[in-house]
Amino acid sequence: MEGESDACTEVRAAFGRFDTDDDWLLDMSEFGRALARLTGRDRSPQEVERLFLVADVDGDGLISLPEFEDCVTQARCSRSG
Repeated sequence: MEGESDACTEVRAAFGRFDTDDDWLLDMSEFGRALARLTGRDRSPQEVERLFLVADVDGDGLISLPEFEDCVTQARCSRSG
């Protein structure tokens, strides 16, 4: 379980770095920069929007920390499977 805790800490730290206005929510611009940083490649605006809409589970137009954690966890799981 320690590895899981470390992963959660890493995800939260990453979220904090990407949340440039310190509101603990990622808008589409912040999310796009996070994707580029986490994946090492730029995405088209259409791809960022598509992924943003998938991650924005509650549909409020912002990515919360829990939504970001779910998104990252699902991405890790789909890559390892």
